[in-house]
Amino acid sequence: MPFRLLRFSLPILALALSVANCGYIPRQVAGLPSDRPWDALPLRKWLAEDRAEPVALAFCAPPECGPGLMVGVVRLTGKDADITDALLKDPERLARALRSPAGRDKPIKTRISVERLRDAPYPGFTIDLAPADGGKKPAYGAALGKRSGQDLELVLVIGEVPEIVRETAKEVAARELGS
Repeated sequence: MPFRLLRFSLPILALALSVANCGYIPRQVAGLPSDRPWDALPLRKWLAEDRAEPVALAFCAPPECGPGLMVGVVRLTGKDADITDALLKDPERLARALRSPAGRDKPIKTRISVERLRDAPYPGFTIDLAPADGGKKPAYGAALGKRSGQDLELVLVIGEVPEIVRETAKEVAARELGS
């Protein structure tokens, strides 16, 4: 009798464990290669701390993928979606906030520039961040978002070459958000 119960329970237990672990299986970002040198990272809701829901995250590190790139897809809701949507449409607002010394002991010594993506199907922008003294290489980013009711699906790309960041953001947005 115990053997028969075990034989019946074992497949159910295995199925339950498989379903429970689905949160650990990474989802590839649409529009990126699904094999090397790109790696998808497993995401869990707790990473977002109830502010945003990560949907997919992938990276490509040098030397296989020079320059390095990180691509993320995030879902925002409510007030966070509204604020982010406004920043996508007016990125200079973000740049002003980043430059502002309000609430800081020391002023930020970073060169910040933003530009709206006018040739993209969704609101978005590119951003360049670099130390004001030129001591380090700049970082480049791009963000594109699409509203769906109260939700905002957001594609974020960070990398070392502005043209590659911009084009990757557009390609991923076309696949993740629709064209």
